Amino acid sequence: MEDIPSQLIINWDQTGISIVPGSSWTMAPSGSRRVEIVGLGDKRQNTAVFRVSLSGDFLPPQVIYTGKTPASHPNGVTFPADWHITHTENHWANKRTMKDYITTVIVPYIEKIRSQLPQSHVASPQPALVIFDVFKGQMCQSTIDLLMENNIH
Repeated sequence: MEDIPSQLIINWDQTGISIVPGSSWTMAPSGSRRVEIVGLGDKRQNTAVFRVSLSGDFLPPQVIYTGKTPASHPNGVTFPADWHITHTENHWANKRTMKDYITTVIVPYIEKIRSQLPQSHVASPQPALVIFDVFKGQMCQSTIDLLMENNIH
């Protein structure tokens, strides 16, 4: 594994993105005695999954909205074509969103990088390595099989 090019070592993680950001700071004049802070109790979130290679290549993100259909995605927003926009009932990453992202973004990126490598790797594709938090909601044997089928460890 020590001979894996840095472009083929990919790390990713999920983070919650608050729909209504809240904080303890305000734009009120200094010394104000009473300042209303709105939205601190609003816990609604989406999930964003960010991926970067060891060489510093940022891969397109995955954004997961709360909902049962694509109608839950925002209206009037045009995302970059390579972003992976999806949804789940609770906005959390799961087996389906993981496999969709691997198929639509990770594998094409890895194949592109492999095509740029010296021809000695064509007969046996250069292994790739992914590093991510493994939790039950998104990891299953079919995800491992999908990675292994594409020589991703």
